[in-house]
Order: sequence, then structure tokens, then C-alpha cells
Amino acid sequence: MEFRPLRSVFGATACALTMVLSGCGSGGGGTTPTPTAPTITVQGIEDGGSYESSVTFTISIDRGTYQATLDDRPLLGPSATVDSPGDYTLEVTARNQEATAALTIDFTVVGAPGGVLIVRLFDLGDNSAGGGGDAILLTDSSSAGLDHFLVDAGPAGTDGDDEDYVHTRLAALGVSELRGLLLTHAHTDHFRGMPDVLDGARVETFYHNGQVRSFAEYTSFIANATARADEVVIPATPLQETLAGGTELTILPPLTRYLDNRSAGSQELNDGSIGVLVARGAFRLFLTGDGEVEANGRWRNTYGDLTSDLTVLKVGHHGANDAIFDDGLGQSSASQWLDHTAAEFHVVSANGASHPRQRATNTLNARAETYCTNVHGDIAIRVDMNGLWSVTVERNADFDCLPGDDAIT
Repeated sequence: MEFRPLRSVFGATACALTMVLSGCGSGGGGTTPTPTAPTITVQGIEDGGSYESSVTFTISIDRGTYQATLDDRPLLGPSATVDSPGDYTLEVTARNQEATAALTIDFTVVGAPGGVLIVRLFDLGDNSAGGGGDAILLTDSSSAGLDHFLVDAGPAGTDGDDEDYVHTRLAALGVSELRGLLLTHAHTDHFRGMPDVLDGARVETFYHNGQVRSFAEYTSFIANATARADEVVIPATPLQETLAGGTELTILPPLTRYLDNRSAGSQELNDGSIGVLVARGAFRLFLTGDGEVEANGRWRNTYGDLTSDLTVLKVGHHGANDAIFDDGLGQSSASQWLDHTAAEFHVVSANGASHPRQRATNTLNARAETYCTNVHGDIAIRVDMNGLWSVTVERNADFDCLPGDDAIT
């Protein structure tokens, strides 16, 4: 795991800790090569460290495999955020064919009134069920409480068959209750993981765009979510929600033109995406679902003050050309949407095969620093009470976003 600070919000510089155990021997007429043990790197915390509010750490090794526990509970992903005050012990054991390494880190989270917002884009892998799928968890905390809000939950796996992946990641983070579960639009790479999420967490409010579809999996899911959530909301006007740490969400209603079309095509479903502005202090993030040219134009013209001068843009439709360019193809580089949003940073959730597209990737990289899950793995954005922010990625922090292997245009 690599940590690349953009605007440091940590009380102290993130520290990478490594520990290598190795041995040597000799015999016969020569020297036996010294076994090379894995190197364990943990970034974001240090042994004996004390941290205000929540803290995010990431684990990586240079070879072999590893297992990790936090207070004797298995960690299923390479990164984790500790939100609750207390004393904690992280234990990591790594093995390869030659040797073993182990590392223990004791640290404390003391809590702070200002709290912190963590935005996590989960890497759903080479998911051919869509352009890569979305699953974005907002965790907002203060000494007064903690809220989790999940936007989309696609499946993982090449065939989109790992429907339990997002639920498993939430469970590893200790998420048992969601302030909100929001489905941006009616595509499987955005909702197929939601039934398992509903099995594992109580949902206070379920948001969706009200799309009608002749698709049994979708209609069954909507009925299930409607029955199990405490409240169901289909936004018709902008809605505002304030999370526990003071983060403001503005949920923008969908384009209604195609919502009653049971046989709506892919582009029509995408342009019905709900948009979400996430604001904390000076920090502004806009979540786009799979919005394409028509959705972008509506957000720009109808909700211009909510979608301009962004800190971070979550690029629509997994970095497709139709989510970037005015012509939807990238044959012209003109992009009123990117001109309007003027984001300092871009993030993309993509499968690394069909998406992100080459023309879109080139333009995004040229305009602002861009991270994408196909290159960087999980992406986490940490924002303090004043809006100062930093980004942690699972891997390749020094790399630009790259187009998918099959994305030749």
C-alpha cells in the first residue's frame, strides 16, 4: 500500500514501518543463500502512535502473502479505518517460500470534536458485468457520533458473480448500520451487491431514482430494499442531509425523461443517475453515478452552483468518453462538463478492460491528477473538519491513470 499525501491532514507524517526476519546457513563446500523474507509495510500509523478522531492505515508486502488482524479480528482488505476511540493492536504475518516476517503495531485513537470524513472507492476488479461497477462508502465521524452512507454497491469478480464483496468489506470495517443506501441508477454493476448489504446492515433510508424496468433482478431488489429500509426516498427536488461529523450531502434528483420507459437502453439508464454533492469545509466532491452527456448538461445548467469549482470529481460511467466529451466520443476534445466542474482531482472506478477509455483518460490526466481503481486499487480520501484532504491508494501512487486494455478509443 502506498500513501501519497496531497494536502496532509494527519497530525504527524505518515510513517512506513518495515520488519524483515531472515536467516542464514552454511554447509558442505559452499554457502547456502540467505533466505529473503517478505517486507511488510504499514502506512498511516506507527507503533505507539496516538491519533485524533479516525485513522486510516494500509498494508502491503513486496512478495508472498500475508494475514492481518486488528485486536484479533481478521482484516479482509488491504486498508482499514479505525473510527472509535480506544487502544488497538495490529498484527501482520507475511510468508513466502523462503521465510516469514511478522509485525505488531500498538496505537491509540483518542477522538476529537472536529471528526473526519473518509470517502472510500472500493476496487471491484475486472468486472465485465459493467464498466467496472461502483461502490463508494462515506464515513463521517465526530466525538458525538458516526454515520456511514453507501452510494452504489456493484458486484466484484470478472463475471460480476461476487455479490457479497461489498458486504464483506463493510463487515471488516465494522459497519452494521447505514444512515443511507443510495442507488444512482438501475444497472447491475451498481446494485447487484446491495441485497447482501441489506442482509448485513440496517438501512435507515434507501434512495433510488424510481426507474421502471422489465428486469426481474432489478424489480425484485427494489421490492426487497423497500421492505427492509426504514424509509424509502425518490428525490424529486434537491435533498440535503447532514452526517454525524457535519458533512453536508446534497442529493440531486434524476433526469426524469426515461424513468417510465421499461425498456430503456443503457445510455438512457445512465443519464437517469442521481448526483450527490459531498461538502465538508472547503472540500467539494461530486458523485455522478454513470451520468453521460445529457446528465452532465442538466447538472451544469440546472444545478450549476452545486457542480462547479469542485475539489474532486468522481468521473461518470467509469471513465467513458460519453461521460467526458461534448460529442460523447472524444473525436473533439471539447468538454463543457470538465470546464464547468474544474476539479482539482479526478477519481474513476473502472474494470481495466473496457474502461476507462483512452481518449477520456488522456484528457483527465492532462487536466488534473487522476486516480482510477484499475491502476490504483482501493482509493480513500480523508477530509478534516476544515476541508483539508489527502488521498491514500492501495498501489501505484506514482502512476497516472491508464486506459483499459481493450479501450482503444
